[in-house]
Amino acid sequence: MKHFYPDYVQQFRCIAAACPDSCCQGWDVVIDEEAEAAYTKVKGEFGNRLRQAIFTDGDGDRVFRLAEAKKCPFWGEDRLCEIYKTLGEDHLCRTCALFPRLTMDYTVFTEHTLALACPEAARLILSSDNALAAFDDTECDACEAYDAETMRLLLRARRRAAAILTAEQPLSERLGALTRFAREEQATLTGFTEESEEYSILELYKTMDYIDEHNRARFLRAAEKPLDSPKNERGLTKLALYWLYRYFLTAIDGLDLLSPVRFLTASVRLVSRLAAEDGDLVKAAQLYSKEIEQSYDNMALFGL
Repeated sequence: MKHFYPDYVQQFRCIAAACPDSCCQGWDVVIDEEAEAAYTKVKGEFGNRLRQAIFTDGDGDRVFRLAEAKKCPFWGEDRLCEIYKTLGEDHLCRTCALFPRLTMDYTVFTEHTLALACPEAARLILSSDNALAAFDDTECDACEAYDAETMRLLLRARRRAAAILTAEQPLSERLGALTRFAREEQATLTGFTEESEEYSILELYKTMDYIDEHNRARFLRAAEKPLDSPKNERGLTKLALYWLYRYFLTAIDGLDLLSPVRFLTASVRLVSRLAAEDGDLVKAAQLYSKEIEQSYDNMALFGL
């Protein structure tokens, strides 16, 4: 197994109470079997709190029952984790121990990155230069899980897509060129592409779930705005490259190149408009990722 890491993965350190947002608020915390088994053995009042907080949700997952304002019940007033402070890092459930680290496992190689939904991860991702160059060395050996030659085709196409995104052109032109390239590669991959594209991004954002309903109206307003010449094209290019390397190779499963490219182009456009409101690209990207990218249901609407 070969592993590929952008520089920012090794640089990441959780900033805990100094974080401007928190992964301890807004999401369900899924508890793995090993962690729950350990929690059953914790004695005293804290052990009772742990066990009383766990229940099975509608999806059949074991989760913590969220407190007021969708907070994890063990996120303290000091903005620190009570489980970490009381029991130690080894007793964190897998969800909390790993976030925001992400692994894209393609059987014979694994690419590692961070989730934009974490403010510190977003800062690192959007401030790093050439951080994704490590992925350009990715090679695919023979593999029983999928056709290795198809993966090699996708790797070559991804390198070409990255070149399109970094060309000396306005961002809107590069995104358009990427979409055209994806359609051409889709035809190469499967022998056909869609004859027409019935795909309303605005309608898509209307149907999505939001942690904070105030963001629904904000996202819809942004989706309706034209993509004017953004002020931070360099930062938006890094964002586009991040999503390219995060999702392009998922086409190995359904041979669908158009979905990851549609997500990329729609997301860059929306984040650009959100960032134009207050001039903070990192904050806009992190908010978008937390509301959209961290939701399985929302990403399924994009075909991912």
